[in-house]
Amino acid sequence: MIWVQKGVWLAVVGALLAASSAAGAQDYKSDGTTKPKAEDYVGHVIQSGGTATIVASGSLVLGGHRVSCGTRPIVLDPGLDDYAAAYDGFIILNPKKLEGLPPSVSLWIYSHECGHQFKGPDEDGADCFASQRGRRQGWLTPTGVEQICNFISPSRGDIMHFAGPLRCQTVRRCFGAKDEF
Repeated sequence: MIWVQKGVWLAVVGALLAASSAAGAQDYKSDGTTKPKAEDYVGHVIQSGGTATIVASGSLVLGGHRVSCGTRPIVLDPGLDDYAAAYDGFIILNPKKLEGLPPSVSLWIYSHECGHQFKGPDEDGADCFASQRGRRQGWLTPTGVEQICNFISPSRGDIMHFAGPLRCQTVRRCFGAKDEF
C-alpha cells in the first residue's frame, strides 16, 4: 500500500524509465523523462523471472465488486513485496497477499491505491479517498471500517505511512465525513 516502494522498486523505476525512453514513449513527466507504463513494469518483472499480467480497468472483481480507477490498468504481480502499490497511471496488486482478506479490506486497499492516482503520494489523502469511495459505492460499512482498522492498526508506520492507529482515525473520520474527494 505504498506510492513508490523502497529498495527494489526504486531500482525498477530507473530501469523502466530507461525502457520507456528506449521504446520512444511519448508520455512525459514534468522533468522531461518518460513515465513507465504498465507494460514496462510487466516486461521488467518477466525479464527478472517473475510473472505479472495486466488487467484492464473494470475487468477485475475484488470482494464481489468490479473495480476501476478511471481507465488505469491493474497489474497483478504475485511477487510484489506488499499488498499493493501505485505508480502514476497504473495500480499493482499482489493477488496472493489479497487472497483471504475480508472484501472490505481488499477493496479499501485497491481504492487506496486508486486514491494515489488523484492525490499523488499523499497517504492520508489516499486513505480518506478509499474510505469515502467505499461508503459512496456501498461496499464499506461500519463493520468494514473496523475490519480495515484491525488490518492496519498493528502497523508501526514507515517513511511513507503513519502508524496504523493514526491511519485508523483517518479511515473512521473520512468514512463519517462529508465527501472531501
